[in-house]
Amino acid sequence: MTDLSVPPSRVRHRVAPPATAAPAGPPTSPRLRAWEERLARMEARPDPLAGAARVLVVSAHPDDETLGAGRLIAGHVGPVVALTLTAGESCLAGRDVDIMDVGVLRLAEWRSALADLGADTLDTPRWEDGTLAENEVDVARLLLRTLLPGDVLLAPWSEDPHADHRAAGRAAREAGEAAGVTVVEYPVWAPYLRTPHEVQETGHMLVPVESTAEASLAWRRAIGRYLSQLQPWHPGWAPLVPADLLRHHPIQLVAEESSHP
Repeated sequence: MTDLSVPPSRVRHRVAPPATAAPAGPPTSPRLRAWEERLARMEARPDPLAGAARVLVVSAHPDDETLGAGRLIAGHVGPVVALTLTAGESCLAGRDVDIMDVGVLRLAEWRSALADLGADTLDTPRWEDGTLAENEVDVARLLLRTLLPGDVLLAPWSEDPHADHRAAGRAAREAGEAAGVTVVEYPVWAPYLRTPHEVQETGHMLVPVESTAEASLAWRRAIGRYLSQLQPWHPGWAPLVPADLLRHHPIQLVAEESSHP
């Protein structure tokens, strides 16, 4: 996942992070309280992947699928395959780090995390990090070629705050419609950067989905594979994934169209 607070640029040498746990989150923010209050009033939806012949998981960047849909993936009893549309190589934009090294590392983390979730990974064409919107048609064609009858397509929410996530979600919707398969959309940055009211203004809601304790444990374990995102690359640098972001994913969430935009 690319940190939205970091402007684009180039990056050169990977410094091994210290083997310490992520710091505890700050006191509960008004946005987090709003989500806690909203979700406490909502009834969990049934698993939207139930009955799928196969689940095809789409990420804009390595870690999107785990942060946003890891519980769903881990809890699914049928085959799950995953692809990522970029290597996430520009996540350290503006830093002195080699972007090729970043991409190689992030793909290795992605494969390990998906293995923890019980999914297989696909090596498919990828685009430069940050360019999915301009390549949206080609992304949709790739997904359409990869889909099989009876699949459920699990993709980033098409209204998530990150531009690559939105492009991936729109392409997934287009491919899903063309293939006649169900598309389930998961949020990544939205619960952290948007209030429930701001989400509802898009014509959608983020709703809780049933998941097991075992699936939540697998989600936590898989997230731990992404040390490049959770821990500083160099002393004095902030982690790319804020520690508080995980508090905004207390349960599995998916996007659902709202009748009250």
